[in-house]
Amino acid sequence: MSKKDGGASKAANQAKADEAARQATVRQGTQAVNDTFSQFNDPYFEKQRTNYLNFALPQLDDQYGKAQKTLTYALARDGNLNSSAQAYQNAELQKTYDTQRLSIADQGQNFANQARSSVEDARGNLISTLNATGDATQAAQSAAARAGALSAPQGYSPIGDAFGAILNGVAVSAQNSRAQALLSGKPISNAGLFGSTANAVKTTA
Repeated sequence: MSKKDGGASKAANQAKADEAARQATVRQGTQAVNDTFSQFNDPYFEKQRTNYLNFALPQLDDQYGKAQKTLTYALARDGNLNSSAQAYQNAELQKTYDTQRLSIADQGQNFANQARSSVEDARGNLISTLNATGDATQAAQSAAARAGALSAPQGYSPIGDAFGAILNGVAVSAQNSRAQALLSGKPISNAGLFGSTANAVKTTA
């Protein structure tokens, strides 16, 4: 074997050894990243969902309770308690409440899905950088910093006014009914409150 061939063989062996060492470092760094990110498991993502539900549902329940009181006051003021008008408007409130609960549940699941996507994107970026640099120490430090940022509490915006449209409609209908009653000289309760519940009929228990 010539000196030239021997030198080439030595260089090839060194390159192979260097690559083996790099791969070992990458495996070490990948394990460090995965260990740090192991906290982001299914229970963690489920908690992201329930955190939003615990934030939003009490607001919806509070709005619903206030809407029921407002509706009852409006109906009582115009003599329409225990009437078909009350039954109709209560049904509308309940339908809106149920729809809003479903919307909040969907949003909670969206937060869980977004958290999962953010975690996997961060993990993938860290490992890609590690493969490019071969720096396991930096990968471990970056993983800790990124995990800390991902674990920060999520901020939420208050839910919107879920029942405003219904209550505004009730107020406008009641105002129109009172105006018609004044013109016709009929009692307000017989003036046809709430549009589709015209000629509201009182019911007795």
